Amino acid sequence: MIEYLQYRAKLAKLFRQKEAVSNSYRVAIRNAQAEPKPREEIQSIEHESYFEDSMLDEEISILATDYLTRRAKRRFVAIPSHEAEGMWEQCNKISNRYVLTDNGISELRSSLRKEQKEQVEFVVMIFATLTGVVGAVTGLVAVTMK
Repeated sequence: MIEYLQYRAKLAKLFRQKEAVSNSYRVAIRNAQAEPKPREEIQSIEHESYFEDSMLDEEISILATDYLTRRAKRRFVAIPSHEAEGMWEQCNKISNRYVLTDNGISELRSSLRKEQKEQVEFVVMIFATLTGVVGAVTGLVAVTMK
């Protein structure tokens, strides 16, 4: 639970940074367009904006990939193969490592949810069985005590 909260906090921080960067570049582009700045300078600002945005997207992808693969390994859930089409992509801004694509994240999350559902069903089945046994023993004790 603590790991999940830390993950969500880091994810929220990255999304706030992404929003702040986007807003600051949007203002810079508007100011450059309002002033008669050369088109090359405006394009340079737009390129910087795209680069910063893509770096933050990669950080988000790395964070999500690390978190989900750690959870999958702990629960012995299969991680999508690197050979599977459209499941992995290579980062090119921050590092050369591979991260899960949106499809890969979705598939891994589905697998994790399925595994968690099976575990919950197993615990519920054991609890129901134990409740039945306790009820039967209680009834037997009540009958023999009369």
